[in-house]
This record gives sequence, C-alpha cells and structure tokens, in this order.
Amino acid sequence: MGSIFMLLNELYVLVYALLHTFPFPPNVVSIDLQRQALWGGRILELLCFSLCLVFYQRYVAVVKAVEQTQLAEQIKQERLEAELSMRRLEQEKTNVQLRALQAQVNPHFLFNSLNSLSALIDDDQERASQFVDQLSQVYRYLLTTRDQSVATLASELAFMESYYHLLKTRHGSGLILTVQVNPADQTKLLPPLTLQLLVENAVKHNIVLASEPLRVDIVTDEAGYLVVSNNLQRKRTSILSNGVGLSTILVQYQKLDQPAPDIVEGKDTFMVRLPLIQPLTELAQQ
Repeated sequence: MGSIFMLLNELYVLVYALLHTFPFPPNVVSIDLQRQALWGGRILELLCFSLCLVFYQRYVAVVKAVEQTQLAEQIKQERLEAELSMRRLEQEKTNVQLRALQAQVNPHFLFNSLNSLSALIDDDQERASQFVDQLSQVYRYLLTTRDQSVATLASELAFMESYYHLLKTRHGSGLILTVQVNPADQTKLLPPLTLQLLVENAVKHNIVLASEPLRVDIVTDEAGYLVVSNNLQRKRTSILSNGVGLSTILVQYQKLDQPAPDIVEGKDTFMVRLPLIQPLTELAQQ
C-alpha cells in the first residue's frame, strides 16, 4: 500500500512540474514548486487512504450484518426445532395419559358384564346366549377402535345399541335410552367410546331402578352438537369418582385439537355437549 502511495506522489509531482515549468529553463524547478507538488502528493495520498478506509469500514459492516443475519436465522431455526420437539413430547404425553385412562375403563366394564352373564347362565340360558352375542359385538368394536382417534357417529350409535342391551340385561326397566339424531350428522366424527363413557358414568353415579328410572337422552341440536343428558338422581351412598370417563373424553378432544365439550350440571339434569367433527371429504366439498 505504501509503495502505491509513493508512486502516486511521484506521479503527482511530475505532472505538477510539467504544468508549471513552462516559463522556466529545462530541468529547473523552483523550491516553491517542489514544495507545492510535495504537499499535493501528500493530499492525494491522504485522500486515497481515506477512501480505502471508508471502503474497508463499509466492507466490515457488511460482513458483520451478514453474520448477524445468519446468526438470527440459526437462532430462529433452533427455536422452531425446540418448539416441534416440545409439541412431540406433549403429544406423546397426551397419548400416554389416554392409554392409561382407557386401561382403567375397560376392566371395569368387563367385570360388570361378566357378573351379569354369570347370573343369566343360571336363570335364562337363551338370554345368556344373546348377551354373549352382544358382548362380543361390544368387544369387537373396542378392538377395532383401539388405535383409532375418531369414529363416525353412526358406528358409535350402533355400538351403543349393543352396549345398551348389556345394560338393560342388568338394570331392566330402570334404564331408558332415547336417541334422536339428525341423519345428516351420522357421518360426522367424534372420539370412539365417547357415548359409552358418558352412559356408563350416568349409570355409575345415579339410582337405576324401575321405580326411579334413569333416563339418558342422545340428541343433536341445531348448532351441530351432540348432546348427552340424564336426569340427576344421585345414589344415597356417595361413590368416589375417579373422573376417568370425563377425563378420557376431554383428553381425546384435546388430542384432536378440537373445542372442549361443554359440561353442565344443573339441579335436576347433567348434560354434556360434544362437538361433532366434520369429515375431511365434506370439508373439501364446501
């Protein structure tokens, strides 16, 4: 760099001398002319140095800006990966909770069913045979939906028919189930076993007698919700609730990223409003 500046300085002196030596004899340059040429060369050298410094500073600024941008992108990418990892962990946690809750439901149901079957075998073998058929239908549905996240309302209602038969065998006229569902809603979806859990929950916590029948209604409302309600007639003896049924339903809807069901307990009625999920095929046609 220094040699370039010296060369520029000498060039400036030469040019300046050529322009100002015309009145003088050849090879004669005044002291003032030499001094002016020298200062001119230094000014030119300083100007070049300043320009180089400006370009260098700008280059450094650009490099720093690029590095900061790359660092920001890297931090953003790492943050996204961390969020995805957290979501996967939350999803796995939800799956574990759901499997744990389902594991608590099925043994309880099987125990009650076997007790009913045992009584029928001694009293009425024909009804016992029908009971076994319905029980097999119930467990076939339990097995087919074990790894499914949703089921159609039509399949849930068909399952409820078999399940209700088992309950009627135990409770007789003490249990009355009414279903009024809009046919257009039959293809909509909901978590499997939702209806069974709600009906079982109603039977567990209320009196179910012929003199005091428990009425369970399953209907669809104008807003597109499936409403499951029952009259409240709490058992005289308090039953410790583990909240398995309702917890399972809430976890399933959370897992599907759907609105949570509305749970309303009034003075005489217990009601759960379930959002029905639109099938993807119907959404695509809209």
